[in-house]
Amino acid sequence: MSIKNRLTKKEKLIQKTMNIDNDLYERIEKLAKRKYDESISRIINACVYELAETENINIYENENELLVKHTIIFRQSALKELERLRKKYRISIYKLVNIAIHNVIDELEEK
Repeated sequence: MSIKNRLTKKEKLIQKTMNIDNDLYERIEKLAKRKYDESISRIINACVYELAETENINIYENENELLVKHTIIFRQSALKELERLRKKYRISIYKLVNIAIHNVIDELEEK
């Protein structure tokens, strides 16, 4: 892969406030601070792209789920993918974001 393909093009960023499972958000926050040189929003965008690619839409159950509003900066293309998945699976965008994070958080913590 060439270096040009590894660089991300400038894209419109859109700020959205949504409910995210507090446990998932805290885990992402720890990763952003300790393991990766990335913002929480960038990690969440990466999770969304992974979900869009795999379409691994498995609704998880968390008995202690506590949804907290967080402001996330999404890339426009990530929001388009969320909208596509919302229409296809008839699941709300905030739930898709939580599923996206849930699907990859363990893998991110292991690396």
